[in-house]
Amino acid sequence: MILQPLLVAAEDELSCEVLRKLVTASGRFAISSEINTRGNDQLRKSIKKFKYASHVLPHIVLTDLDRYPCPPALIKDWGAGKLPTRLMLRIAVREVEAWLLADRYGIADFLQVSLNKIPLAPELEPDPKRTLLNLARKSRSRRLTQELLPEQGSVACIGPLYNARLSEFVNTTWNLEQACDAAPSLARAVSRLTSFMSE
Repeated sequence: MILQPLLVAAEDELSCEVLRKLVTASGRFAISSEINTRGNDQLRKSIKKFKYASHVLPHIVLTDLDRYPCPPALIKDWGAGKLPTRLMLRIAVREVEAWLLADRYGIADFLQVSLNKIPLAPELEPDPKRTLLNLARKSRSRRLTQELLPEQGSVACIGPLYNARLSEFVNTTWNLEQACDAAPSLARAVSRLTSFMSE
């Protein structure tokens, strides 16, 4: 089977890693190019450019819902209501960290915390990244806590190895099928990948 080449774009390293996992799991595409805009605002500003570029190479874009009240509000604000058929925009509710938390057994083992501390409905968490960081504070692994959390007094909101360690989790442990059961926006993204570029 010949895999369809495409470009993936996301707002940070962790989101890029998650998008790679989804694309690979679909078994239909080969990533030929990747863009990490290092920020949600820059990703939003790039949508117009992606619309034109997707006519040459199909694009899949992943962003966080963040503070928007709902996905349609983000889509309207981004001017992404009518996209070319070769451009797919997916939105993680509310952040991609909710998708990681949705694999409750996997993330509990990774963070070395009790399973009952992991939320049953991570997409209802107002700030999934903060939820994940708060769980890391309770970790039985002091080393993991130091890697994921910012140093005391630091202006950073995450630790020095936050993206690297969570990307490692995505690659080696994250159970996509389990996560889809607890994260509807993830399940929709996986489903959409099965039909993207097949119409």
